[in-house]
Amino acid sequence: MTNARFLPIYCLFIQTFFCLFLVSSCLSMIRADQSETSKLDKNTIYRLDLFTETLKPNSKKDLKPGAVYFRFSQISGHHVWSRFSEKHIFEFAMGPGSVQPAWRFDIREGRDDQLRLLEERSPELYKRLMVQGARPMIKLLDNGRWDLDLASNEGRVFDIETGGRWEWHGGRRVRVVHTGGQSWTYQEHTYRPSYAVDSAW
Repeated sequence: MTNARFLPIYCLFIQTFFCLFLVSSCLSMIRADQSETSKLDKNTIYRLDLFTETLKPNSKKDLKPGAVYFRFSQISGHHVWSRFSEKHIFEFAMGPGSVQPAWRFDIREGRDDQLRLLEERSPELYKRLMVQGARPMIKLLDNGRWDLDLASNEGRVFDIETGGRWEWHGGRRVRVVHTGGQSWTYQEHTYRPSYAVDSAW
């Protein structure tokens, strides 16, 4: 008989393992990016559906605090990836190099569906993850697509509208600064200090 004390931990492991499997199997083909947004409704907020690899319209009343969504920004004039905060406002306009935990993308499928899909699609991967463990992180690439990031274990954000950068350490958000200030630009796949920034993108 399974000890009831360990059920929550077991469920958390299963969800984490499934999320890594889902991201690793789908993200290389995701069509939901910020380079093809001309047909998107500016008044609609979208969520990334990892199962179908597409953007799904999301009702404003169903927005989840802490989740990442795709929304139109009046400042930059195009759609951007932003986090919906606990204060019910959107934070950041994520630019290249931003890294987020995969679970922040408002996954709607329940645990039973997750287990079923994992068993059907990759039982061997499930066995490996049970032994190795993992916390899936995904990274926003230069072309606007998200991809699995095996090198990161904490989130980070580069805001293309403010030039600000943040990193998370042990769940705590820390602003990244340089000797001349706190604004950055993104050039040639790296961040460079900026001293007078109107737009970081």
